Amino acid sequence: MSRRLSFPENLYDVLGVAPAATDEEIRRAGRRKQRETHPDLGGNAAEFTRVRLAVEVLADPRHRAEHDAWLATEQGVVTPPRADGVRLRNQQRAPRSRPFEPPKAPTGEAGSAESASRSAAGRRTAGTSELAFDRIPKPRADARKMGWYRRAWPEHPDVWPGENPTPPAPTMREYATVLPFVVLGLVLIASQVIPSSPMAAPWWPATAALWLLGLVWIVLRATGRYPAITRILYWANLAVIALGAAALFLIAMMRIFDSGDGALLLTIRAIVALAGVALAALAWWGLDPRARRMDFERLLADLANESAPPADSDQWVWGEPGATAMTHSAPGVNAVRRMYAEQIVGEQLRVLERMPGVRIVHGLRLPGGDPNVATISHAVLAGRRLAVIDSVLWRAGQYGIDARGQICCNNVPLPATAQEFPHRVERLFEYFGDVAEVRGWLTVVPESSGDFSIDYARTWRRVRPASVESLLRETGDWLAEDGAEVDRLLLRDLLELRVEP
Repeated sequence: MSRRLSFPENLYDVLGVAPAATDEEIRRAGRRKQRETHPDLGGNAAEFTRVRLAVEVLADPRHRAEHDAWLATEQGVVTPPRADGVRLRNQQRAPRSRPFEPPKAPTGEAGSAESASRSAAGRRTAGTSELAFDRIPKPRADARKMGWYRRAWPEHPDVWPGENPTPPAPTMREYATVLPFVVLGLVLIASQVIPSSPMAAPWWPATAALWLLGLVWIVLRATGRYPAITRILYWANLAVIALGAAALFLIAMMRIFDSGDGALLLTIRAIVALAGVALAALAWWGLDPRARRMDFERLLADLANESAPPADSDQWVWGEPGATAMTHSAPGVNAVRRMYAEQIVGEQLRVLERMPGVRIVHGLRLPGGDPNVATISHAVLAGRRLAVIDSVLWRAGQYGIDARGQICCNNVPLPATAQEFPHRVERLFEYFGDVAEVRGWLTVVPESSGDFSIDYARTWRRVRPASVESLLRETGDWLAEDGAEVDRLLLRDLLELRVEP
């Protein structure tokens, strides 16, 4: 890191774990706290920001070491030594999917749609200059007729965290605690400037300077900028006002023992100065929740600026559809057929870019899996919603989910390799925890013309089978709820799973 981070509080206390907590304990505590504080689940946005920062810091060995060093220096809390592990979200997990089974040879009508047509695809490609891809029907979906497409979308998305933290809207507490100090300063300056006023004084420029100094630290504290300088200005402001009040009290006492002329007026001025000290302290206290939230937002912005795409980046797509299929497919997968399916579906996904917050990533691996094996065709992120898409090129027929949860073609279950995608989506759901909503779509592209339909009577828990048209309609409607938002930290974590071609 280019500079050392400073933290607003003990982040172990935020998650309710001990400093010696393991990565697994932090993961469980982080998921529980995020579920409790998530704004979409009835939680508080400020609390969710605190928890999100705690997870981001304590999940990364380098940032956790910085936090532990800060704890030891600032609060005297010494954490026990431990070996640095991997990032929380990159932990190895036991796969929930079935072990790989090589596809069985087709026997009559019970053969799979994938294996039955594999040899035919090879014969069409071999020994001829005409590509089999040209013979595959290219489904076209008219998204202009879909509800999400007709929405009025803003020109630019709402990016979080931004390059700099964005101050929240003022609250009644802030108005009630800050305005008295501002109004008292204005009234006092006006009473000193007007010659006919009994409070008129030649030192009104000094009063105005102190009032302006107060406005400076109020603005800095409200915006969360330069916290160290803000604290120095605040204490300097209070010290000068308090010294002025003490001097007025001293002069008033001397006047009482001398002639008594003007002692009462000087005493009133001293009391007003003390009231200014009290109101300044009240304004500082009233802005404390905002300042704490801005500290968390600033740290999250620093983490995002360090590792995530820039806040003003205009890049919407990472990778090319099908680019990883030929060299990074899992064993047992027909790489050519997968490449064709990903190219067809990936091209159609570009219509989702109508939503300003949509970000598309092609060719991803499983968390904790082989970094050179792309097992997920596409991922579309909008805000905190993540659509995971698998593209397959199968023969025409009627597809559906049977009572045992297996995908079938013409009522014949497909082999084990065709049943893996729902398990992969579950892995991603565990990987992102409650920070993101994860859903999946298994998109079937028919390899030839003929009767093709999908029965939606049954679906998996988080995954639906889909055609290209239903994919665009369903993902568009679902992503549209966050279609104008970009979560840079989620996008960063998604890009970490991308397999380079």
